Amino acid sequence: MIRWCLIVAIALLAIGGDDCNAQWYGGWNQGYSQAETPYSAAARGRAQMTMAQGFAAESYAKAAVSEEQARNLYLDNEAKFIQLRRANRDAKDARIEQDKAERKAKSLLRPPPKPLVDVHPRLSSDQVDPVTGQINWSACLSDEDYEADKKIAEDALRTQAEYGPNDRTTKTIADAAHRMMKTLTTHYGELGAENYGPCRHFLNSMSVEGNHAQEALK
Repeated sequence: MIRWCLIVAIALLAIGGDDCNAQWYGGWNQGYSQAETPYSAAARGRAQMTMAQGFAAESYAKAAVSEEQARNLYLDNEAKFIQLRRANRDAKDARIEQDKAERKAKSLLRPPPKPLVDVHPRLSSDQVDPVTGQINWSACLSDEDYEADKKIAEDALRTQAEYGPNDRTTKTIADAAHRMMKTLTTHYGELGAENYGPCRHFLNSMSVEGNHAQEALK
C-alpha cells in the first residue's frame, strides 16, 4: 500500500512538471515560460499530499510493528515470570514434604516414650491411703497458695478409693498436681534446693497416682 502511494505521487509530479509548467506567451519575446499554472500547482499539491500520506502510513505501520513487538516481549516476560514463580513454589513444596519425611523417619528411629508410671514412682501407703484416699501432705505444701488444689486432689482421691480409678479422676489429680508444681516454682527462693527437690518429687508421684491405680487393675 505504501509503495503504491509513492508511485502515484511520483507520477503526478512528473505530469505536473512536463505538461503543465510550460505556458505560451506571445509578443516580441515569444516562447515558453516556466511559470507554474493553476493546474500544475494543484497536481503538485495532490502529489505532495499523497506522498505525505504515504510517509504517514509508513510511520504508522512501523509504530504498529514496534508496539506489537513490545507487547509480545511483555507477554513473553510475563509468561516466564509466572513459570519461574510456579517453579519456586513447587520447589518450596518439595522441600517441605522432604522435611516432613525426614522428621518422620527420625521419629521412627527414636524409642517410644516411657509410660508415666515408669517415669515417676507411686506415692507410698504412708503418703496416701489407698482405701480411704486420705493423703498426708508434705510440709512444704502447707502454704495457703496450695489449698484450693489440695482440696480438688483430696476429693478426686476419695472418689477414686470409693468407686475405683477412671480417666476423669486421673486427669483431675494430674491437673491439680501440675498447678501446684507451678506454684511451688514461685516459692523456690524460700524453700531452697534442699527442700524444693523432695517436694517436687512428691508432686510428680501425685500427678501419676491415678495412672498407677488404673495400671494396678489391669
